[in-house]
Amino acid sequence: MPRHHALAGLLKRFPPRLTRFLRVSAAIAILVGVAWFIDMGKALEQLKQTDWRWLLPAFVVVQVQVILSAIRWKVTANRLGQHLSTSRAIVEYYLATFANLSLPGGVTGDAARVYRNRETKTLSVAVHAVVLERLAGQLALLVIAIVGWLMWPIFMRSGVPEFGMRVLSVTMGLVVLAAFSIYVIIRFAPDWITRTVLDFGPAFHVAWWSDRQWLVQGTLSLAIVISYMLVFLFSSYAVQAPLSLSAVVTLVPLVLLSMLIPLSIGGWGIREASAAILWPIAGLSSEAGIATSVIYALVSLLGCLPGLVFLVFKPRA
Repeated sequence: MPRHHALAGLLKRFPPRLTRFLRVSAAIAILVGVAWFIDMGKALEQLKQTDWRWLLPAFVVVQVQVILSAIRWKVTANRLGQHLSTSRAIVEYYLATFANLSLPGGVTGDAARVYRNRETKTLSVAVHAVVLERLAGQLALLVIAIVGWLMWPIFMRSGVPEFGMRVLSVTMGLVVLAAFSIYVIIRFAPDWITRTVLDFGPAFHVAWWSDRQWLVQGTLSLAIVISYMLVFLFSSYAVQAPLSLSAVVTLVPLVLLSMLIPLSIGGWGIREASAAILWPIAGLSSEAGIATSVIYALVSLLGCLPGLVFLVFKPRA
């Protein structure tokens, strides 16, 4: 039996439905565990006291966040030779973000972006554009989290907490796992998949490096990550447990980074657990951390609703 056929047979043992079930189960289990160790009554009371006036600036920042992300995708796609207008990119990014935050897997919207915007005989280009665009954001978040970790002794006047070290360690482990997965794909996958992966090298050079594109990608990605942090900041003010600037720089990137761990849907569960653990370091309660995290999640999800208007008025699209 050819090697790629054996690999395909192995993958069929882990159907998508099982993966989705495990993600949902993990998210529920984590949320139940968090509820067990904190005062849920206090957390709910804090949510009831939400100052809704702070949600408007948070909602506005989400719009900026989606638009900048769409522009980053458009720039990446255009560099690779894919025709993608700014307006099309913005609409598609709204829809993709909403899908990623509300459906199991966390990449459903990205897969839809590839499929809906592919061009004839250039599916690999659409794949490269979406993957490189998302990867730019994840790398920027990792860099900011590491910078916050290095500045921890200055801002927080203490050593980095063990949980923060674990988040960084798990993230680096995922990077190593991704590298190993690429090796396995190149070695065992069908030829067309192998070619797509191998073509990432030239695509990376064109999209990120040549003509000083690293400056464009870096500036956009930095602005997008800062927008995530601002939404968290406004959410903390909304629940009347405001984060200090030092906490935003050191704690929030770790919470955002924990959402990359593939154990939930849209970060639910793992995000709340991270906030519950890290918030006391800033002199705030775990309940305040959970309330802030919940508001952040809801604002992020509601902030994508403008994209659904497009579906209402142009359902065929």
